Amino acid sequence: MKIKQIVFPSKMKAEIVEAQISDTPGPGEILVENTYGLISPGTELAMFTESHAGFPVPDFQYAKFPFYPGYASVGKVLVTGKDVGNLQEGDLVYTAGKHTSHTIASTNRTTIKIPDEVAIEHAPFAVLAQISLTAVRLSNVRLGQTVAVFGQGMIGNFAAQLMKAAGARQVVCIDIEEKRLSFSTMCDLHDHINPTIHDIGQRLEEITGRTGCQIVVEATGDPQVAQAAAKISSQNGKVILLGSPRGGTEMSLYFDIHRTGVSIIGAHGGRQPEVALYDDPEPHELMLDFIAQGRLEIASLHTHTLPASDAQLAYDGLLNEKGKFLGVLLDLSQWD
Repeated sequence: MKIKQIVFPSKMKAEIVEAQISDTPGPGEILVENTYGLISPGTELAMFTESHAGFPVPDFQYAKFPFYPGYASVGKVLVTGKDVGNLQEGDLVYTAGKHTSHTIASTNRTTIKIPDEVAIEHAPFAVLAQISLTAVRLSNVRLGQTVAVFGQGMIGNFAAQLMKAAGARQVVCIDIEEKRLSFSTMCDLHDHINPTIHDIGQRLEEITGRTGCQIVVEATGDPQVAQAAAKISSQNGKVILLGSPRGGTEMSLYFDIHRTGVSIIGAHGGRQPEVALYDDPEPHELMLDFIAQGRLEIASLHTHTLPASDAQLAYDGLLNEKGKFLGVLLDLSQWD
């Protein structure tokens, strides 16, 4: 069957192309008619702008054009193959899929029936929440610790929400966009610092009564912010690099790391298999459950739903209007 999908043919371009897929799923597969796909403002924008660190590396095949974006989509099962567990035709499912009109999804990968309590337009947000969960699991946050989160895009916002849920005494949200800090307020995160207005160290001490935080999450991907994260970390604190760094930086290994005992921990979403040990819940399922239980605020972060035909507008908005565009869904049923 013929399908439509989004592609980045080159830098700063989002277009629609057609492709062919089978209309007959094999064993362990389902054919899904997609409804919504959530744009990842981190990795997808890095690919869209050609700023991903992998582009200059010849043998790093992921960061190349043409690039077919998409992290997670939701839709309706049209046809099932054999051995697909309890999935049936007509079920609404969450899949780790691209921005396509239809997809063949393997039930051996992340393919989950959406809980009845979860609105279909909220389900795709679980993909970014489970990335943020990496920071929580790798930090080993303990009850009563103080956490700061640089960046209040969706990854940083979810990291802050989950740190609070995990028992952090205080979670301080840091961003240069006042509108993004206002989104944090709507998610019951009320301690804010805007570095363009306040001195971070001074304001942090006013908020927490401390001169540093036991855990600092860097969720912007800006290498220079990693320096600031190390400087506000307490003695023997942890800096969690959650946002994929877009390049390198210089840091005083003696003053910022060696003398203070600060640990820097990489928290790429791909490290989830390392931390989901000892029967820990599968991260996508866990985040869908948190959404179902109302333990993650989604509605306040969902700013736009645009037809797939307006993909260029969606990516341009996320890039150039960060105070307005945050959680952007593509309606994968609208291509004209």
